[in-house]
Amino acid sequence: MMTIQAKDHFAVKPGKILRGYPVDSPRAKARLIALALLADGKLDADELEGLRRRGAFRELGIAQENFYEVLYDFCSDVTRVPAGTGNYLLSPELLEGLFAEVQDPVQRRILLHLIFDVIRSDGLLAVGEARLYWNAIDAWQLRIEDGRSVKHGAPHGRRHAREARSWT
Repeated sequence: MMTIQAKDHFAVKPGKILRGYPVDSPRAKARLIALALLADGKLDADELEGLRRRGAFRELGIAQENFYEVLYDFCSDVTRVPAGTGNYLLSPELLEGLFAEVQDPVQRRILLHLIFDVIRSDGLLAVGEARLYWNAIDAWQLRIEDGRSVKHGAPHGRRHAREARSWT
């Protein structure tokens, strides 16, 4: 059961589109994975099952039920975002705010790897998925390799994503 203080902390503040989560919190990280799940415009049960099988909820530090709460809350919050053709348009500023909620360099690489796993799970790369991936690389100043494999304690990449794009 959630306390009143917790409800106040996680509730959407007036004038804000999305609720805020504490920096590096499991909910902040889970929301980025929820965004990856929805980046192609649909929620796929196979993607969710893949996260479960992979142990992603444990990696995020969140129980599966709490992940679903974050997913539900994100879907609820995003209805206040301007809609485009068949989907919602998250502004660059809004995305920057979501990425800024994860500061730990190791957690950023873990998340980039999870995002990579989600967006490639169906074998198709939608435009929204590609944009999300590149935005994560840019916001966190990572490299493409950081999303393919995670080695805890590996040096944090400083090459900007646009430089990395030149050889892909």
